[in-house]
Amino acid sequence: MQDDYSRKLEDQKGLFKQLGIKLDALGIHEKDFDVKMRGYEKEEVDRFLDDVIVDYERFYDIITDLLDKYKEIQRRQAFWEEEKKLLAHKPKLDTENVVNRRVVEDGLRQIERSLEQFKLHLRESGV
Repeated sequence: MQDDYSRKLEDQKGLFKQLGIKLDALGIHEKDFDVKMRGYEKEEVDRFLDDVIVDYERFYDIITDLLDKYKEIQRRQAFWEEEKKLLAHKPKLDTENVVNRRVVEDGLRQIERSLEQFKLHLRESGV
């Protein structure tokens, strides 16, 4: 469990450094202030810093979640762009030619039947 937390803090440091954010949860946690007379109450400051740490961890979780979603959107967009390119190069089916071909084939069959009937009629009439 401690290793997971340490790894998360290291990832957080790397991301925050990349984003130009100076403080991270561990840095806030480890911050010590000089004690002077009439200073702030140490326990109150510690409780406040604990709240700040929790917020930083939430921010980190939100940022990493959003970055993951952004990367997924980019990946999907790249996939669809590639699909568009492939479809653009695929030959399109000419539906007019398919329909015309069927009409011609049906017409030929009717002509063949008519010729057979005409031949049969000629034989019957003795010509």
